[in-house]
Amino acid sequence: MKLQMRLILIFVSLSVLGIFFFQGYWLWNSYNIEKQQFQRTINETLQQAINEDLTFRMDALKKDTAANAPHGEIEFSFFLDSTSHAASQQKPRQVYSRTKLQTENQNDSAVFQAFKPENTPIMRTAFKGIWQAINRLSPVDVVQVDSIWSSLLEAGGIYNSHFIDFTLGTDTLLASSLPDDQNPTDLLPTHKAGLNIDDSIGLQGFIIAPSQAVLKQMGPMFLASFLLIIITTACYIYLIRTILKQKTIAEIKNDFVNNMTHELKTPITITYSAIDALQTFNFVEQKETREEYFTLCRQQLKHLSGLVEKILSMAVDERKNFRLQKESFQPLPVIESLIQQFKLKADKPLRFSMEIIPKDIQVYADKLHFTNVISNLLDNAIKYSGTTVEISIRVRETAGQLEVCITDNGIGISPTQQTRIFERFYRVSKGNIHDVKGFGLGLSYVKDIVERHDGSITVESREKEGSTFTIIIPGKK
Repeated sequence: MKLQMRLILIFVSLSVLGIFFFQGYWLWNSYNIEKQQFQRTINETLQQAINEDLTFRMDALKKDTAANAPHGEIEFSFFLDSTSHAASQQKPRQVYSRTKLQTENQNDSAVFQAFKPENTPIMRTAFKGIWQAINRLSPVDVVQVDSIWSSLLEAGGIYNSHFIDFTLGTDTLLASSLPDDQNPTDLLPTHKAGLNIDDSIGLQGFIIAPSQAVLKQMGPMFLASFLLIIITTACYIYLIRTILKQKTIAEIKNDFVNNMTHELKTPITITYSAIDALQTFNFVEQKETREEYFTLCRQQLKHLSGLVEKILSMAVDERKNFRLQKESFQPLPVIESLIQQFKLKADKPLRFSMEIIPKDIQVYADKLHFTNVISNLLDNAIKYSGTTVEISIRVRETAGQLEVCITDNGIGISPTQQTRIFERFYRVSKGNIHDVKGFGLGLSYVKDIVERHDGSITVESREKEGSTFTIIIPGKK
């Protein structure tokens, strides 16, 4: 049994760890994919911002009516070998009045805003030539490009702070949109967008704190994974606790069966031996001996009857469809009858004190089980007391409810044990001392019956100073 439990715990633990590992691996891959997509987005939007800035500057030149404003056409030429394009020479040029890119073949034209020049080598080269020509007439404004880029980033769901550097070569900064008083460290750069033929001049953007943006975009994914991990962990903990609890219950039940078997066997054996002695040794004529054996038989049968009641109470607790037969009655006669019974069968002096206010107070409960509840509490008070027992019973009506307090002068219960005394089969440990017989069912039965009456039971106790059990249940129908 222990080996099986250990194997179950090992396999379940490995399964949960495997789920956590693959969940983490999936999140890591998702993060990398999201980061790559983030990188593509900022690269594409920066190039688009450069394109739009160029268009805006061309439109501004076209609309400039000043006397010294440049007019006419801007032409440039470049050479392409046969391996790159079929045409050996083309002369793209920008005509201000129509803002379109034209080649020598008048039928081969494209509106500048309708395509991305960087998509093909020839268009990239054409774009760089146009940018150089326009930049001589209208120098680039890095702040304006940054503003356009900001709008494009926000349209793509990126709201991080950012800036653009206008550089020459690898280490010469011509201009930047970053204020002089700032020096951020957590940066994600875009690809450098070359703006002349040899790419010595270029614009490069930087996103500040990029990880925050990536993690924010992955927020729903992280939330779903976090909830999954919480649910899996909760199920794992619940499963382990259930397994351990079932293991404990199984061990307790085994002890209970062994103990109960011994307890049932003892009175049966004694009774059988007494009857056999009466028959074998002809004690019928010896009145004192006969009465002694009969008394012994009665005691053992009474003990056997008590054991059967314990088992029946446990069976009642197991029945889910068990229903109480409630009725209104006075608790005073019930308690007085129980006191008389315990005085008759007790083997040590008992002293009871009872206070019921008012005397005719009534309770709406199952009379049989209410009687058993009080009987169990009184029985425990007697069993766990010293040679002289003093029990105080107080019954009163409080806010329409019946309150029953039973106080004894017994050995008391330690604070660490008080939370468990209502568990089934649980008994307060006394080491190797077994002077009080029992199976840990009485208080469990009491708690179950009280709660079925929509009531509650509490205990106040100190070691060697006695205990007080308080029951609260509805007082009237």
